[in-house]
Amino acid sequence: MVEVILGLASDHLGYGGGCPRVEIHTIERHVQGNSIAVKVYGELKIASGERVYARELGLNTLQVLLLTPEAATPLCLSAKKYVYHKGEYDNWASIDIWDYTGSLKTAGNGPDDGSVWLNFIAVGE
Repeated sequence: MVEVILGLASDHLGYGGGCPRVEIHTIERHVQGNSIAVKVYGELKIASGERVYARELGLNTLQVLLLTPEAATPLCLSAKKYVYHKGEYDNWASIDIWDYTGSLKTAGNGPDDGSVWLNFIAVGE
């Protein structure tokens, strides 16, 4: 069963103004000694320049985020991210979406509403 999480609008007003949509398909917990690692698999609909928070991905802390665009994405897009304050509680990742010419996609010149679907794997606690 898919768990759908919509970002809080108040968290995203300064970062594109939209709310990312997160669809979580699977959560794996790995316990080794005193540490617990959590892997989350799913899909994310987000616009370029927005943030996605650890809590929106079902995590307390975000350490690794792997993003891949859907094969049917019309503009040959690639997604790049930067995870701020890795390992800290309730941190976030900033996501930028680029097209094949190296141009940054923004809400005004992206597909449809400026958002694209990305498959993701997130690792954290």
